[in-house]
Amino acid sequence: MKNIKFFIGVDISAEYITVSALSKKDSKVESFENFENNANGFQSLLAEFQSHKITAKNSIVCMEATGVYGESLAYYLVGKNFKLVIENPYKIKRAFDISPKKTDKIDSKRIAEYASRFTDKLTFWGPRSQILEEIRIFLSQREQITKQKTSLNNALKALQKKFHKSEKALKLYEDMMHNCSTQIKYIDKEIESLINSEPEYKQIIENLKTVPGVGNVLAVHMMVVTEGFEAHLNAKEIGSYLGIVPLPYESGSSIRRRTSSSGVGPSIVRKLLYLSSMSSRRYDENMKKYFFRKVAEGKSKRLVLNNIANKLIKLLIALIISKKPYIKNYFSINPMILKKT
Repeated sequence: MKNIKFFIGVDISAEYITVSALSKKDSKVESFENFENNANGFQSLLAEFQSHKITAKNSIVCMEATGVYGESLAYYLVGKNFKLVIENPYKIKRAFDISPKKTDKIDSKRIAEYASRFTDKLTFWGPRSQILEEIRIFLSQREQITKQKTSLNNALKALQKKFHKSEKALKLYEDMMHNCSTQIKYIDKEIESLINSEPEYKQIIENLKTVPGVGNVLAVHMMVVTEGFEAHLNAKEIGSYLGIVPLPYESGSSIRRRTSSSGVGPSIVRKLLYLSSMSSRRYDENMKKYFFRKVAEGKSKRLVLNNIANKLIKLLIALIISKKPYIKNYFSINPMILKKT
């Protein structure tokens, strides 16, 4: 990090890219705007960097996770050997007292300042493996088709309750739902095939599925979230990313709100964790005792289920790191106790 002279903040939209460069030497910020979000725009941006003596060796580029909008630029910059950080937008937002003013230029300055302030906590981004990218795409498609199937099922039930029904319309809904189920089965087979091509992926996923309440879909999502079980192996970090870590809301001695989770992050993983926590509460004796004990203490059921979800994340991360399956009724013993005995 000694050679770093510039922190580059990038704000991305579907059409344009806005960039701000913060100089480490004098903290001055210079902004460059209206680069097209395509190959021509990327080349123009690189030429602008060169004219300001910004290189891959003396800079860190930081952008928010914007999905497909920033994907092409990310691969372009990494291909040019730039050190790139892709950060959760909510994490950057929490680092500042956000003013009502909001423009692409202001946002890019904040991102540059964030990279400057938290240099020691930045994690550099690298291209994902082809297998992970394909699985990520299939999971996204699976979720879209699942939502479509749920919508069709609700419409079918509503039509069935009508006094005047149309048998042809009912049959059409049933056929579309059957088609959705067929597509979901096909996607599951493709994901399974991709995982089977990597024995290490397959073994860790099988280990995760030994946890009561954890199914194949959640295990695969955990593989994607942890970049193939190699990154973000910190339960608090993942809980925060998924939006299930309780956050305090306090100011001075008078402003107090109930601690709650942010609810940001990938909603599908959050939903799967909630369903898994409900299943774990039902079938895991330890979780069942914990649930009823906390409810008896006056805690809300939703809060306790959220706590169970956080416990599940800790357990899943432990299994990923140890590469071992879940052992029922396992407990650790301090080695010093054994030594004394």
